[in-house]
Amino acid sequence: MKKISLVSFLILISLGVSSQITISRDDMPNVGDTIRLSNALITNVFDPSQTGADYTWDYSSLVPQTQVVEGYVSTQSTPFLYQIIFNQNVANLASPIIDIPFLPDFPITDAYIFYKESNASYTRAGYAATIAGVPVPMKFDVAESLYTFPLTVNSPSDSSTSVFSFQFPGVGYFSIERKRVNSVDGWGSLTTPFGTFPTLRVKSLVYEYDSIYIDSVQVGVPISRLYTEYKWLANGKGIPVLTITQEGPLVSAQYIDSVRNLTPMSVTLGEDQTICKGSAVTLTAEVSGGTAPYTYLWNTLDTTSFIEVQPDETTTYSVLVTDQLNNTTFGSVTVNVKDFTAITLGPDTLLCAGFSIVFDAGVLPDEVHWFVNGTETGSNPQFELDSTGIGLNNALVRLEYSIEGCQGSDEVVVGFQLCGGIADNDFLPLTVSPNPVGRELNIRNSGFTEKASIQLCSSGGNTIQIKAMKANEFDLQIDVSKMAPGIYLLMITENEKKGVAKIVIR
Repeated sequence: MKKISLVSFLILISLGVSSQITISRDDMPNVGDTIRLSNALITNVFDPSQTGADYTWDYSSLVPQTQVVEGYVSTQSTPFLYQIIFNQNVANLASPIIDIPFLPDFPITDAYIFYKESNASYTRAGYAATIAGVPVPMKFDVAESLYTFPLTVNSPSDSSTSVFSFQFPGVGYFSIERKRVNSVDGWGSLTTPFGTFPTLRVKSLVYEYDSIYIDSVQVGVPISRLYTEYKWLANGKGIPVLTITQEGPLVSAQYIDSVRNLTPMSVTLGEDQTICKGSAVTLTAEVSGGTAPYTYLWNTLDTTSFIEVQPDETTTYSVLVTDQLNNTTFGSVTVNVKDFTAITLGPDTLLCAGFSIVFDAGVLPDEVHWFVNGTETGSNPQFELDSTGIGLNNALVRLEYSIEGCQGSDEVVVGFQLCGGIADNDFLPLTVSPNPVGRELNIRNSGFTEKASIQLCSSGGNTIQIKAMKANEFDLQIDVSKMAPGIYLLMITENEKKGVAKIVIR
């Protein structure tokens, strides 16, 4: 006898878990209720359209992104003007909200949704908000039908068409027309991260036409919408344990949940930076929260987690980060550019062994360091170099300096060559082209004639005598096509006049 009783008890429990439920007024929210909800995005893993009799919906893998607490108060606790419009014949329950979705960019406070619950139905009577300090009740001409009681799997479909419009002087005009069609399309067991519940599912098709006209810009915007709401109702929960809203490709979910420690996704690029003109800096996007992996899109069109930039002027860089669940966050940083004029030492130079050259860093640097072949040799703005200690070789001259906190450097190669015994400094600079040269070298505006003595000194110290040709548009022209490639010192003498130039033969 005991065994039969136990078996019967287990069968009754089993039937109870999968039995159909009935939703009534007792399952709706009451004054004083507070219900915590988690918001999540639906990935393509879920298909909310799937349903049926004795169906099992598994949404246990939903990932909460944010949380809100939905509360319900008496209509008598709302602003007085609201109470006049939403009297007891119209509404007997109100829920405070932060904003109203169909009023984008309107500065509002004291916003509420008003409901009317009775033994026969649960309806949405309208909205109210204070706009620019003026209370504005927004009562539908016909209350929006949400549920008709008792609600069972065999309940017939119902619908409502609700209209509201208002003209707000100095702000604009708004109207909304909403048609809702409700039907019970399934029942069974639903699992969310909060638990498992026997549920009745209501599917609502919502057709909505919004019209907004803003006086300040004199622009009207009509908005036509079609979205689907899937709501899983359970006994004693007040509101749906899960609501999924699908509008085009966007699908979102909201479900009853417990308190969770959610870290909102954010990105930081660090503090604003100051660099010297000509310098580069690496910017790294540090992401916290969200669900990895992340994707990045900078305003430079780069798609990596870091970028190296070298702006010529102060520039703000920004990055948009998207996580695996399509949550996004935005960060920016400004790179301030300090004006900085670099010091240059000029081109590489080839000198006769008896010559010297003077480099001048100018009067701007706060600090100067000269190096020859890696050895520091001076710290004055001016620096003179000759072949002492270098011989017939090349010297790498490097200048490192600081100007108002900006660091800079430059290098130049100075070569010393034998120049056929000519050791004075009375050489005129020659204008030659092209340089580097492959075949014919043109010498311009020098004042020399074809009778001048022309020598080329190679990097090995060898001196080659060249014969010049007279050209119409040039003073002189010489053929270097048979010379080996390299750096040469060109010297021209005629009477007491001397000229010099460094050339590169390809």
